[in-house]
Amino acid sequence: MVCLSIILVLAACQAKITQESPIIISPTPSGTSALILPTLNQITPTATPTHTLTPGPSPTSTPLPPITAHQWLAEPIMIEAALVSADALDLFGYTPIFILYGDGMLVKRVCEQDECRNLTTQLDQDALCQLINAIDRTGFLQVDPTAYRLPAESGTQFRLSVNIYSQNTADIPDLERWIINPEWYAEIAGCDNCFDPPSIDPAFINLYQLLTSYPTAGLSGLNSDRLALWISDPVIAATPRLWDERLISLTELEERSLCPDKFYQRQAVILEGSQAQAVANFISQAGLSLPIFRDGEHTWQVQSRWLAPYEMPNTCQGTAGLYPPETFNPIQWRCDPAMGAIPTATATITPTPSITPTPLR
Repeated sequence: MVCLSIILVLAACQAKITQESPIIISPTPSGTSALILPTLNQITPTATPTHTLTPGPSPTSTPLPPITAHQWLAEPIMIEAALVSADALDLFGYTPIFILYGDGMLVKRVCEQDECRNLTTQLDQDALCQLINAIDRTGFLQVDPTAYRLPAESGTQFRLSVNIYSQNTADIPDLERWIINPEWYAEIAGCDNCFDPPSIDPAFINLYQLLTSYPTAGLSGLNSDRLALWISDPVIAATPRLWDERLISLTELEERSLCPDKFYQRQAVILEGSQAQAVANFISQAGLSLPIFRDGEHTWQVQSRWLAPYEMPNTCQGTAGLYPPETFNPIQWRCDPAMGAIPTATATITPTPSITPTPLR
């Protein structure tokens, strides 16, 4: 498992998967570095294998009934897709990719050229129901959340959770890697066809593709007022930039990052309002690759990220994730088949970094 730590530096390779039957992904030799969306064709080896793969039992999707009318009182979070890391060295440990809140607010994380930001929009009933009806057709609400079998995992899970008129949650190790680059584990293991291929129910893949390819047209930048900062000793080489003395001092931020009675543990520091905006603006001027700052005699590395509503980073009190309020005024939603459904996802999937050094909106 130690070798899995190099996953994040692997180049993406071309892969194809099926959405019509339980997916059996067989690693194949590939010399391309292109990143394209899986298609409906099954992967087949392109070279004679040195070891015959014998996959175990494969999950099957539950046959889907026609779309029917549904009415429900919304929970604070209706849909969640997120990367969740078990690595204690992962700064934030939780990266939301797609969130639909109970009032119809949608937040989607979009990354381009290593810069990530949260986009948002407010869905009206028709737009919301087209998404909900599409989710209904993925089969996710009927699938067994354990309907997958994987040869290994890296410690990072992809969480899929839907809580509407029915509820289902699955945490699937490395789901996005198996979809984007089915050969990633073979590349790490250093051999082809030396392990049983993964078996992943199509419902997971269908929902992943639906949410990650949700159109961004009409979405705008999320104006968050909560900025999470992670203060640590530098782990990259760079000439430190002098911290602006008009801002909250790095010494104070570093002290706030310490956990009482847990000298080995640090937490993210959350700034809000105008203080958060001032720090974010200053850090952005340093550039993505140089988050190193000097304050007095001390030099620190400062990672930062704007938080989505209800999102909390790792703290001394708890792990990163979404923490909605205990009291919530529920909204009643009703969706009918006549409202239609958004098309099946066909857009190119782009890997989403788990850390954004420069805070963007």
